[in-house]
Amino acid sequence: MKQVKKRKNNYPPRIPGMTCPHCETRSIAYDSVKIDRLTREIRYRCDDVDCGHVFVAQLAVVRTVHSSKRPNPAVTLHVGPWGNRAPANDDTRIPANDDKPDAAEIAPTPG
Repeated sequence: MKQVKKRKNNYPPRIPGMTCPHCETRSIAYDSVKIDRLTREIRYRCDDVDCGHVFVAQLAVVRTVHSSKRPNPAVTLHVGPWGNRAPANDDTRIPANDDKPDAAEIAPTPG
């Protein structure tokens, strides 16, 4: 019997929420336009009818956290502070006790 992978939910993708820069009330995204491969413009309307502010915000990709396994040569992004870093134990310092020979090397031989 073939197993069908269940979807977590059937909700459409959500656009990030914003608050009105004037009255700090929730604003509703009602449209978005692709500017380029890395940027979208999102149009918001303030939910407070007494304010009524309509504004545009931008959503942009700013850096890479983990490199793509299928990179596009047309996309160049800065690798961020959490992406592709060396492990924490990659230092090249010599431990404090490594400046002396091993005990087995200096132990007297029996006999």
